[in-house]
Amino acid sequence: MAYFLKPLTYNSQIAGYLIRCYPGKWTTIDAVSKHILGSFDDDEILKGNSNTPGLRESGRLVQKSVDTRAIQARRGQTPTP
Repeated sequence: MAYFLKPLTYNSQIAGYLIRCYPGKWTTIDAVSKHILGSFDDDEILKGNSNTPGLRESGRLVQKSVDTRAIQARRGQTPTP
């Protein structure tokens, strides 16, 4: 069994993680809310014929989560997942 853990940063802070417990799916998790933001199969995330995951989609999911929380905080609302 193998594990993969990649911190995802936004504004120079760790905002989420891309994780995998092989042979399972790749999963993006929000570091603050601990909610799963998305899951990916190998064919969706791996670059070419390598074992290197592309980080763009995971980064976008984390960025959207952080931005949504910030907007809700400015409005005085309780952040939701």
